[in-house]
Amino acid sequence: MNEYFLETKYIISGSKCDKLIRDGAILVENDKIVDVGKSKDIKKLISGHDKIERNNHIAIPSFINAHTHLPETLLRGICDNETLMTWLNEFIWPFEMKMSSDDAYYGALLGCLELIESGVSGFIDQYFYAESIEKAAKEANIRALLCPSVFDNTPESGSLENTWKHVSNLVKRKTSSDNDLIKYGIGPHAPYTVPKEYLLQIADVASKLDIPIHIHLNETKQELKDAKEQFRMSPIQYVHDLGLTDLRILGAHCVHTDDKDMSIMKSCDFTVLNNPQSNLKMANGIAPIYKYLDLGIKVAVGTDGNASNNDLGMLEEISTAALLQKYLANDPKIINNSQILSIGTIHGMKALGETSSGISKDSVADITLLSYERSHSWPQNNPLSNVIYSSLSSDVSDLFVNGNLIYENRKHKTLDKISIIEKCSEISERILSEMAK
Repeated sequence: MNEYFLETKYIISGSKCDKLIRDGAILVENDKIVDVGKSKDIKKLISGHDKIERNNHIAIPSFINAHTHLPETLLRGICDNETLMTWLNEFIWPFEMKMSSDDAYYGALLGCLELIESGVSGFIDQYFYAESIEKAAKEANIRALLCPSVFDNTPESGSLENTWKHVSNLVKRKTSSDNDLIKYGIGPHAPYTVPKEYLLQIADVASKLDIPIHIHLNETKQELKDAKEQFRMSPIQYVHDLGLTDLRILGAHCVHTDDKDMSIMKSCDFTVLNNPQSNLKMANGIAPIYKYLDLGIKVAVGTDGNASNNDLGMLEEISTAALLQKYLANDPKIINNSQILSIGTIHGMKALGETSSGISKDSVADITLLSYERSHSWPQNNPLSNVIYSSLSSDVSDLFVNGNLIYENRKHKTLDKISIIEKCSEISERILSEMAK
């Protein structure tokens, strides 16, 4: 049984991340926050709890990285300055075709290390070798919504037909298993890579299993142009026309949308997975998430894969997201600090399929602690502002996932960092050498 009394200088609490508690404390029992408030009041409830003092820290809800391709840690930095299709066809896909399931496992372990060090308690992934990623996430003891990729010519299964057979059997088997931290969905790559007949089969399986569909949509102007030539409509309108939006959709990117797209997104169970830094790096544009939020469309934030970001840090991602929306709307008031923190934490948790009300009584105990030991955190005129606009992922000192303290004083408690880094370096060097031949 996990029982912790966590005492900290500041706490960002509430279901909207809009309450600041100074000199506060959080009482954790098993997987839940049983109380939160002023330290002097919470102390009265202690009965054998392990005491953790972080008197120069702030506690926030843990981040959820809502769009990843986790084994792409192995591809970090292999191509920085190309268009999306050149990047995919000449660098990413050739590298991935040489990856084994064991390679993917170690790449995912490296991703888990980075997520933990960045205060991320869970991730939503679309990739092949889902069982390798699951194995890594279980060892790390973090949350994952795994949506095995469906598209042609994968290193795991080969043809699209074989890939779909593998993925459909896998998700049927996995959704019947009982695991608090690991969930499954289905990940058709995009309408331009997955034919209609397979999208319809995917929708049928997702409906029967009651699992989400994680798909790239409206990412680039070229994709939109091609879709209108091929389908006579946008990718979002196309998947809606096929009936996929009758189900839970996790739409990655959604950069270029019109009123008709947004009307569809508003009318169904659709969550936009915003990836601001990746979209900037690939020169794909800026998703108008302020419009989505105004319409009541759900939004979460992810980093995309390490091959296009190139890191998994969520503090930097939400800061970028906030700045871009202010620029796009030409309005500094368009998104506030509580909103953007909620989008990176509580909204992501809900997209992952977990109920959360942040750091609140009876909420799930996923908690990130940021240290104030570095100069960029001072003065503390506005602790929440400092979290959004001054803090860095390297400020993360501790991480609780489901009530378990898995990262304590910047030390991993579940993974062997040195051996993982060494192994991943060997794998990347081997594959790049093979590609050069």
